Amino acid sequence: MKTIAISADTHWRKQNKPGEFKSEKIKKPANSRVTRIESMLTWWAIKARIFYFACLLLKSPSRILKTYRAMLQLRSDVWGGDLKKIYKIGNKYYFNQYTPGWPSGAYDKLIQGELRRHADPLHESEKLSFIFLAITRKCPMRCEHCFEWDNLNQKESFTKEDLLKTIDIFQQEGVLQFHFSGGEPMVRFKELVELIAYTSRKSECWVVTSGFNVTAQNAMKLKAAGCKGMVVSIDHYLPAAHNLFRGRATSFEQATNAVKHARKAGLVTSISICATKAFLEGGHLLPYMNFARDLGVQFVQVLEPKNVGHYENKNVLLEKKHIDMLEQLFTTMNHSMAYEDYPTMLYHGFHQRRLGCFSGSRSVYVDSAGDVHACPFCHTKSYNIIELVRNGINVLPQKENSCPRYGKIA
Repeated sequence: MKTIAISADTHWRKQNKPGEFKSEKIKKPANSRVTRIESMLTWWAIKARIFYFACLLLKSPSRILKTYRAMLQLRSDVWGGDLKKIYKIGNKYYFNQYTPGWPSGAYDKLIQGELRRHADPLHESEKLSFIFLAITRKCPMRCEHCFEWDNLNQKESFTKEDLLKTIDIFQQEGVLQFHFSGGEPMVRFKELVELIAYTSRKSECWVVTSGFNVTAQNAMKLKAAGCKGMVVSIDHYLPAAHNLFRGRATSFEQATNAVKHARKAGLVTSISICATKAFLEGGHLLPYMNFARDLGVQFVQVLEPKNVGHYENKNVLLEKKHIDMLEQLFTTMNHSMAYEDYPTMLYHGFHQRRLGCFSGSRSVYVDSAGDVHACPFCHTKSYNIIELVRNGINVLPQKENSCPRYGKIA
């Protein structure tokens, strides 16, 4: 592993001066990024849609303007500026893997919910917009950072009937997006396809996977069932480093092939990485984004390691110097014209430290044992959804709505 890191670092230093990001003249990748004119027109249309619903719901001119401006400001604060990148897949536009495609009824409902939340935060009941649902405990990987480590490869908790009832109860609460995870959700592929076909009638569906079992045929089946997007975990652009991190010799090949199959099937594609101290200090950030650009994905999600699961009681939390690296790349990648052909970078730590966390108020994580947490990285169990649905309860109890890491909820 040390040899790998030295090799990559040497390559990085040849290409970049310390603290700088260097652009390269490259052929534009086929990542479905729209032209500047189409992007500008689409964003104006979206903003007009938001203003239309503000007028429809809020009535008072002063409330309309105040709330409309607050929503646009929140978006700017989350992204560190006025994000212009947007992608068209099929007949929908996407700027975030956690926001339904536009135009759609799901996007309209999201706008209306956010307007109500901003206009009357003290009295408007919070509505979940998306959830992570871990449908299986089974996984062929042994990932270094796994937050489900203690649940893995035990007897399944969820039956298919449990999962269908869980979907029902969350859709009743207005959830607009389901991100199916695990374990490895592709282990239960047949049931996953059935779940997506059932869920996609009311909500948008994504699959979060290591790439295991994502063949060209299976990607097409997911798309046909109604799946909109796929998030593939790739924790290094160097195959040997990724395979070591994931504990499986064929993991890198499976993951990169999964991206190719998902793109060919017409799915929105994202790759997700846990950026460790060693990864950041090795100068791997920009080479990783080059790799993501060449894959042609729309999004790159960069996660911080947290001391839960397999990382419990380990010294993995990032220091200020690491956070500064991520924040610099986040704002540069998303707003610099030199990187307009690169994927949009998602880095949740940016807004979590400034605004608070969206987990708990807008999303929850249902782990593979059925326990409901604010998010995958803060194990703050509120209740067990399996116990609820098996007892015929169809109303969710009060959920966890605090953040032990960042102190406040956005």
